[in-house]
Amino acid sequence: MRILLKSVLVSDSRSSFHGKTVDLLAENGQWIQIASSIQDKADVVIAGNQLQWSPSLVDLRVHNTLPGGEHREDWESLSRAALKGGVLDMLLLPTGSPVPQQADSIRFIRQKSGQITFHPMAPLSLDNKGENFTDLFDLHRAGAAWFGHGSGSLQAVDLMAKSLQYLQTLPVTIVCRPDTEALSLYGQIHEGLQSTLLGLKGIPVLSESMSIQRDLDLLRYVRANAFGLANADFRLHFACISTAAGVELIRAAKAEGLPVTADVAVHQLIFTEDAIADFDTNKKVFPPFRAHADLEALWKGLETGVIDAVVSDHHPVEFESKALEFDHADFGTIGLETLLVAFVDAAEKRKLKNSLDFITHKPASLAGISLPVVEVGSHVQGIVIESGVNHVYQQTDIVGKSKNSCFIGETFTTQITHVIKGDQILYQG
Repeated sequence: MRILLKSVLVSDSRSSFHGKTVDLLAENGQWIQIASSIQDKADVVIAGNQLQWSPSLVDLRVHNTLPGGEHREDWESLSRAALKGGVLDMLLLPTGSPVPQQADSIRFIRQKSGQITFHPMAPLSLDNKGENFTDLFDLHRAGAAWFGHGSGSLQAVDLMAKSLQYLQTLPVTIVCRPDTEALSLYGQIHEGLQSTLLGLKGIPVLSESMSIQRDLDLLRYVRANAFGLANADFRLHFACISTAAGVELIRAAKAEGLPVTADVAVHQLIFTEDAIADFDTNKKVFPPFRAHADLEALWKGLETGVIDAVVSDHHPVEFESKALEFDHADFGTIGLETLLVAFVDAAEKRKLKNSLDFITHKPASLAGISLPVVEVGSHVQGIVIESGVNHVYQQTDIVGKSKNSCFIGETFTTQITHVIKGDQILYQG
């Protein structure tokens, strides 16, 4: 099949056509011609105003509800949401029930890949209880390259230290979403002005910074006592950084040469604690929306390379667990469908250079994924983006099972019109 894209701005920093407006012609899943004007016939012609071509998205943080949480999301609805958001690769947290903690479970999730490639993260401890190890090396042999503690961080210092000691010998990544539970317990929103005004228990900045500092100290310790066994591709990855203090700690660790990377959830780049003033439980997330100074520090972290990627932190929650008093409602927001549109809109206002890299090539590099670039002869995989639109995001726009989006009511000026992989149009908006 032949697919022709007319007058498309190539937004692919690794392509020699990056920043150029061209026509793109694909045949049988490969680019066969790239030129300023192509008049050849095609089976499908995609044309419009202010179109861009981007690599497909890689999302490093998706809460896995399977098995056990099919009422929140199933494989079909998860794939449907991912396609609408242009996400063709996703890292699934070890948050199913039961926890995917056997080699067969890892292989099962990987075999679920089709139009979407699922990359399962393995749990560090049995049942995510933080008490006894899983068979880390067996899980790695089954294909797990990322390890974490559910959706959070190991509170047991000895277990975290040993996890670092054992896994630093492998080309893997340990993920920590920093939190000191003794400080954040029963917290609802950011500890600040709004928590005082609304009478809700706050989650202090210290709960994040103490956790990061602890794990950095442990990493220094195990690296100093690695006896030459540390793998060059081992990393400690901090997920969903939300504070200026966290950004500074990671900046210093990188400057020191520690194998550390980090990401930020897209909603943390858009909302502050003020968004909670109306008690909208769809905006109850963890970590919580922080102060304006923290939001500014997160953007600075992206600009300076301290933060490596932007994620959706897609966390489906059923209506019944959100339609409650604020302090009884579950944490979490969905985000697969809005990762690109929310981030691109915000990044354009900030004039962030090569912003799409933070949701494409950069997370792909962290995950060991090679995304095809736009060159003659290369494989076709990417998305068509239309700019200059004005669309108020509504609950009825959501294609996943759960509707708990913090972006309901927000206006976006970007939309995904097509997702193409090989010679197939997987999504057309």
